[in-house]
Amino acid sequence: MISGAIHALRSALSPCRNLESPSAHLTRAMQTLQDRLQTCAPGSAELTRAIERVEAAFTRSDGWRFIKRCFERDVDRDAFVRRLLLSHLSTTPTGLEHVRHAVSEARLDAYATQLTRTLRPHIRAEIVNRWSQPDDTGLHVTQGKFIAVGVPGTDLRLSLMDGGFSFGGLNLTQTEATQLLLAHPEGTPPGTTLLDVMPDLTEDHPVANFRIVGAAIGADGSLLPGLDRDAVHAVAAAAHDALARVSGVLAEREPLARFFEWMGDDRRTAQSRQIIATIHSAMSAPENGGADEIAREGPATLDDVRRFNDVRAGENRQRAAFHYARAAQPRQAAAQYLESARIFAAAGDRAMAAGNYANAAERLATCDPFSAMADVLADAINVYGNDFRAVSMIGSRCADVFAGRGLHISAAMVHELVFVRLGMLRRGAGADARAIAALEASHMAKAQAHFADVGLAASDMNVASLIRSAIDARLDRFDAQEGLRGDGYTILFEEHSDMISAEEFDRNAPTEWVLLRRGEATARHQIFELVTSATRARLMASGSRHPYLQQPLRASDFIEGTDALDMLTATVHKASPERFVHAREIA
Repeated sequence: MISGAIHALRSALSPCRNLESPSAHLTRAMQTLQDRLQTCAPGSAELTRAIERVEAAFTRSDGWRFIKRCFERDVDRDAFVRRLLLSHLSTTPTGLEHVRHAVSEARLDAYATQLTRTLRPHIRAEIVNRWSQPDDTGLHVTQGKFIAVGVPGTDLRLSLMDGGFSFGGLNLTQTEATQLLLAHPEGTPPGTTLLDVMPDLTEDHPVANFRIVGAAIGADGSLLPGLDRDAVHAVAAAAHDALARVSGVLAEREPLARFFEWMGDDRRTAQSRQIIATIHSAMSAPENGGADEIAREGPATLDDVRRFNDVRAGENRQRAAFHYARAAQPRQAAAQYLESARIFAAAGDRAMAAGNYANAAERLATCDPFSAMADVLADAINVYGNDFRAVSMIGSRCADVFAGRGLHISAAMVHELVFVRLGMLRRGAGADARAIAALEASHMAKAQAHFADVGLAASDMNVASLIRSAIDARLDRFDAQEGLRGDGYTILFEEHSDMISAEEFDRNAPTEWVLLRRGEATARHQIFELVTSATRARLMASGSRHPYLQQPLRASDFIEGTDALDMLTATVHKASPERFVHAREIA
């Protein structure tokens, strides 16, 4: 552009050096466009005509020679000029609103990818080099909260949107991304970096932030010197949270997973690994048949590639589980271990499947009663097959976790389950029969000891009878105003009666007693009361509303069987479940 056209644009666009001077026709067209951007409303006919005149001027031979110094055209001339001008217009407030009347943001994003990809190498290099300068960096944050760069030697800007930072766009190296984060956006106070202003961009453009930070992360998850790791983490965490429901691209998710692990952010590491596993599971064989890891193994069939995807999904589920456990989210950890176990079982890797089932069971033992993890523990035991030592070990680990929580009934149930399985293994064990018998005896003795710890007889096989015994032994504690208190709950038994049916407690009557939750299941401290199973059956059969809540009564409002027995007999915590979490985790 000639100097006249440059001067006319300065109020809206930051000037750069000229490569050459196009025709006077282009100069007049640009002058008119600048006037219309300042005086016309978005979508007006006058502004549209001014844009069309600039398009026509750029498509002429002299204007086109000016453009092709900077770009390598990938479509016909008219289409390319229109993309370039739309990107340029979208860096001004009026221009962006005008453009949005005709082109979707998704289309503008695609244009950003295409335009940055067609920058000639020396122009791209100059754009990046300018980021290291104290002034005249050519970097801008628009009023639309997009990041834009000036095209060297021109007054044109490219709005990078989200696509400009993709692998198909600028495809920044770690060094280049670091330069960008430390660059000074023009028009901001001295000393301000792009990293400083990125928190304000997250709500509108989390993808751009996600990609920029991802490009700045090394193979080990670390950052280059000069970057404030906490500031980068804040931007990365906000972008990650905003995109938690979007799978995205494997190559973009992986760096952030490494970075969160490097920062010790276990929750987001776990979430990232879970998303990566989902991406692997959804990949079709042709999508990554040429992946480096597969290629190193030699020629691969489609079945080989599918198995590769499955195994990678299983590994990432396992890693997600490990980090969820470290983030004190045991149920999420258990869910990921279960998914991993199923994947490895389908792939024929019994050892990995068994280990993941076992870890899932142990995680559930830190937060749920025996009934919620019994099937998972049984799956682990079954996959271990004839490995009686492994069966015994996982049983002991889970029982120890329950005992640490004061749930001796759940601990006893685990030992009894293992005892039954070991008996089955012993009958066909041959030379190992004696060793298995010894383990059987040990688990049965431990089960009996746990019953004794809460004053119950292991010989009583009737759960309803055990519940009555537990209630009878604690009647004096129900007399207190605060009731029987456990970890996060209180059990009331006013007047030692079912307050709905008025049936009094009788240790010798064959009545079955259950717990009724008085409040919402989501309450931090739960309140229960004892009622008879007959009361429960009558309320459920009649479709009654909850006696204490303005909502229908549900089966989940009652707790029965060994779960109720555990709550009635639970002792004060001896140790936090965290004692059992990390050291033996399979990572």
